[in-house]
Order: sequence, then C-alpha cells, then structure tokens
Amino acid sequence: MKSKHFFSSLLLASLGVIAGCNPPESKAPSKETPPVAVKLVQPKRGDITRSVSLPGNVIPDQQAALHAKVTGYLKTIHVDKGDSVKEGDLLAEIEVPELLADLAKSKAEVEVADIDYKRILEAQQKAPSLVVAQSIDTARAKSLVAKASLEHAETLLQFCKIIAPFSGTITKRSVDPGAFIAAATSGNAAQSSPIVTLADFSKVRVQVAVPEPETPFIRNDLPVKIYIDELPGTNFTGTVTRFSHSLDDATKTMLVEIDLPNADHKLLPGMYANVKLGVETHANALLIPLDALVTEKTGTSVFKLNGGKAQKVPVKTGFTDGANVEILEGVTPEEPLILVGKQTLSSGQPVTVTEGK
Repeated sequence: MKSKHFFSSLLLASLGVIAGCNPPESKAPSKETPPVAVKLVQPKRGDITRSVSLPGNVIPDQQAALHAKVTGYLKTIHVDKGDSVKEGDLLAEIEVPELLADLAKSKAEVEVADIDYKRILEAQQKAPSLVVAQSIDTARAKSLVAKASLEHAETLLQFCKIIAPFSGTITKRSVDPGAFIAAATSGNAAQSSPIVTLADFSKVRVQVAVPEPETPFIRNDLPVKIYIDELPGTNFTGTVTRFSHSLDDATKTMLVEIDLPNADHKLLPGMYANVKLGVETHANALLIPLDALVTEKTGTSVFKLNGGKAQKVPVKTGFTDGANVEILEGVTPEEPLILVGKQTLSSGQPVTVTEGK
C-alpha cells in the first residue's frame, strides 16, 4: 500500500513539473474598429415645393358630334375617320326632295305677293279715292310673309349641308351614303346617331379631380408637371388654366383643367396622365439631400460629423420634392452631414472623410 501511494505522489509531482515548464499562453491584443469611409454634404438654403400626384385624363380642346337638322337620306359624305378638315369645309349632304318643292312653292308665292302689292300701289296712285288704305297694308303684309317663308325654306335647305364648325380631325363616322337620317330635335338629340364626330386636339385639356383637402391651394397659374405612360421619357410642363370652384357632391373632388399645346398630336384624347401639382412652396428653407436622411420606425435622423466620429441626431422634417427634404429642427446650415457610408454606421463610430464637404 505504501509503495502504491509513493508512486502516485511521484506521478503527480512529475506532471506538475512538466506543466510548469510550459510558458503561459499570451492573449491576442484587442483591435479597435477601423474608421468607416464617408462622404459629407453641407445643408443649404433654397425653395422647396410640396407636390401631389393625381390621375388625369386627356380630352380635346373642342369636340362636337354633328347631327342633322333635317330628316332625309344621306346623299354624300366627304370625310372618314382620321381626316383633317378646316372650318367651313363641307362634310356631308342630306337629300330632302320635299325641301326643294317647298323652296319652289315659296318662290312662286313671293312672286305672286309682289305682283299683287305692286298692282294695288299703281291703282292707288291712279285713283286714290277708290283704293282703301287697308288693302295696301294687307298686300304688303302678304308680301312680307311670303318672303319670310322663302327665307325659311332656304335656311332648311342649307341644313342639308353638314359643315365643319371648326378645324380639327374626324374621330368618328357613324353612317354611310343612302342611310336614313333623322333630324336631331331637342327631344331626341341624345338618342339619334351623329353623322360624324369632330375633335380639335391641336391643343388638349388635361382634366384632374383634386381631393377636397388640396382644393384651398388650387389657383390659376399653379405649376404642373404631366407624365404620360404611353410616352416614356417625355414630360409636359404647364399651369392650371381653369377650375370649377365647386366640389362634386358624390366624390368631394374639384375639377381642374390644364391646357397644353399639341401641334404634333402626340397627346391623344383618352390618354391616361399622371398629374403632379405643386400645391405649396416654402421659400428659403433649410434643405438636405433625401439620401442623407435615416428613416426608421422610431423616427427620422441624420449623422453629423463630431470630432472624427459619427453622431446620430433626430430631426424634424417638412416638405420633400423627391430629391431634397426640408429640415425644420435638428440641423443648422453650418453642420456637415454624412451622405455616403451611413448605412453601416452607429452613433459614436469613428469615420474618415473621403471627399471634401
């Protein structure tokens, strides 16, 4: 038993000597976080406009559905869809044989009435005592009535011609020669088909419905930018031309129109437009690029440069125009802000500036 105890003690002592011969492991020196490369931007003063984007619709400056004023048959039509016409051009003719007969009858009645009137005047000059003054008045009245009937017949005959009321483009043609044409009266104009539809879109109107909260800011000459999906890379600038000064009862929106020149006919009636209205402007506002802003659930902030380190500070923002944002609180014009490199920053982290302010 004693020998076993001796050998155990000897083994433990040997292990202790071996362990004592090995030097203790040295700890690796701690490395500081390397500075992050950043670029700076200086806040500046300038004007900034708050805009609202709303859907719009392109319509012609003028458009008319041309109906017949007399009943008859379409004799000829001189235009078709897509044709350009000038004001006063003859577009179509309606054949009404009854009107020609009425015109001939009216001419004959005028001739008879004039002869009777002249005969009575001659008789009155030859024998004043034999001709009653009332007879002269009656003959003169009959002559005037006959002439009025003739003018009416001539007017109706003119209605057989469909004339362009303004210059433009034929956008619809509804009938062909030989078709029966019913006169459009006040009672059935909505139901009767027009012969052609004429539109002038050498200038167009862009209509937009502005929601009630934005209506107090609408005025004539308000700046507008218009984008058309079908014309990528092209935008149109203009100003508010007119607005209705009243709200639609159902939608609580106000109709606003913007006139645009359209000599090349790029803008077509019915096109969808994205209308950007610059409703409010703040002058001499403190502005920073939108990219310098950090937006989180807890709020908005920026990174300032403070003693070679990034300092995160909350800010209060105002208007934004898509490129810049207005700063109301938290930044002064003299303080440079971190623009590039902020994505991986934390407050207090060392930074190195790679470009000037």
